[in-house]
Amino acid sequence: MKVRRLDNNHDWTFGSGRADYATKSEAISQSVLTRLLSLRNDWFLNTEHGVRWFDYLRKNPNLIAMETEIKGTVLNTDGVEQITDFDIQLNPDTRRFTISVTYIDIYGKENEVNTDAPNN
Repeated sequence: MKVRRLDNNHDWTFGSGRADYATKSEAISQSVLTRLLSLRNDWFLNTEHGVRWFDYLRKNPNLIAMETEIKGTVLNTDGVEQITDFDIQLNPDTRRFTISVTYIDIYGKENEVNTDAPNN
């Protein structure tokens, strides 16, 4: 697997030739993070891509459905073999979710991805 690296603002990197590309476990980790930050219906070529964040960032969200969808998103990412640890922390005052996922990739490496869910 090979993907263009992203900078700290999640924009593609350019100008460094092959160094602008991530491969193997790094590419899979970046793909997991990108998929978790994607919004459902945001990409016109595949309206089923992404997570339904706006459904979960409302009052009294269905946490079981959210966990199921997030785990499915991670497991359906190319290169992910299995999830070994999963945690969601919710701050009810700010309505911000912090997600931590540990998984094993096709290269046998255990990786961890941490992110804050998009907030509205």
